[in-house]
Amino acid sequence: FPDADVYPVSATQDGNKVIYVVESDTIPGEYYIFNRTTQKAEHLVSRGAWLDPAKMALMEPMKFKARDGLELEVFVTVPKGSNGKNLPLIINPHGGPFGPYDTWGFNPEVQMLASRGYAVMQVNFRGSGNYGKSFKEKGYREWGKAMQDDLTDATRWAISKGIADPNRICLYGASYGAYASLMGAAKEPGLYRCVVGNVGTYDLVDQLSYSTAGGGGMNPLKAF
Repeated sequence: FPDADVYPVSATQDGNKVIYVVESDTIPGEYYIFNRTTQKAEHLVSRGAWLDPAKMALMEPMKFKARDGLELEVFVTVPKGSNGKNLPLIINPHGGPFGPYDTWGFNPEVQMLASRGYAVMQVNFRGSGNYGKSFKEKGYREWGKAMQDDLTDATRWAISKGIADPNRICLYGASYGAYASLMGAAKEPGLYRCVVGNVGTYDLVDQLSYSTAGGGGMNPLKAF
């Protein structure tokens, strides 16, 4: 299975038969059972049999340096058949923010946006997981500051590389990603044409008061 991630998810007690999942940026997941005696794999089931991998957009990992020299990884998906230049771009910051991170692989939301003609860039800004303790801690107390600057720098980098049409760039994210999207409009109103927040965390003072009320759970009545 070239250009794909292959990993085991189950096995018989004797280890002779192993179930593997095959995934990639264009394959949502194919399950195979591998017989170690016969050295053959048999297909079991697909996660998305209705999706044609040949019609999916490729996701490319890239790196650049933020304004303070910190190296950041991004994942850029461009529409299938596109030359990858001067495209309407959606910056899609992940939630969390501390610990979660974006990875190379199949993302149904990204594929949906790419199928509509948008390039999509996912940014592992400081504070993201998977890059070590120091990288994660660089994001502490940096909501709306250095973490936001990372998204701004990623956007300007995409423009400098010719990927993005500077007049057609949008920020869209959920949870912390929604906060970062709206903060992007507040800090860089001339950079983004639109911003979209989904299930966002917007008011940190209220968030803290909700989280500490009633034994630590959020009071849904106060949320409105």
